[in-house]
Amino acid sequence: MRTLPRARHALLLALWWALAMVCALPVQAQQMAMPEVSLRSVDGIALQGSTAILDLTLNIRNSGALTLPLQKLRFALQFNGLDVAQGVSTAPVAIAAQQQAQVPVQVNVDSATLLTLIATLPPGGTVDYLIKGTAEIGQTLLQIPFSHSGAVRLVVH
Repeated sequence: MRTLPRARHALLLALWWALAMVCALPVQAQQMAMPEVSLRSVDGIALQGSTAILDLTLNIRNSGALTLPLQKLRFALQFNGLDVAQGVSTAPVAIAAQQQAQVPVQVNVDSATLLTLIATLPPGGTVDYLIKGTAEIGQTLLQIPFSHSGAVRLVVH
């Protein structure tokens, strides 16, 4: 007879703990600001048949009050309004509060799309870009959206 009340007590304690964790999540999410992901540079372009490989460096800024443990970034990239690539950064990186990090990424691009873009490059090779996607935080299911636009220089050798 004494095990039933203990089991009920244990269940109530587990439910209380789970509720406390769920209620604390919004507070942590408020302290963990949206990462600011931008395209720092296009470091290389390699044409390989019908595919081109772009070497990119992403700049990730953490403006929050807590360390940002990024597990993965999923993103889509546009140059001059043209959908160029989708990519995934799978190297985990922890970014301290109010700090930033650079993450190298390779993405595959359709060569025809890239050649269309290159044919319309202005002198100097600067293009407008839009990068948007989600940042997966730590080992949680939390995904924080990001979006950033700017300009970057494409160097074609």
